[in-house]
Amino acid sequence: MNDEEALKAREAELLENLNFFLMNYRRLIANGYRKQVLDDEIKLIQLELERLKGVT
Repeated sequence: MNDEEALKAREAELLENLNFFLMNYRRLIANGYRKQVLDDEIKLIQLELERLKGVT
């Protein structure tokens, strides 16, 4: 796997995680996840995606 493939794989993984958190946001909070922790995780994913887009 070359660097470009690794970046694309990481981007796909981040998008999958972001979609999971966004689609299941209310259910996760109802199941005991802290809202601030979810918000922070979503923000970190978004920042890493922005950074990766700057690299490619």
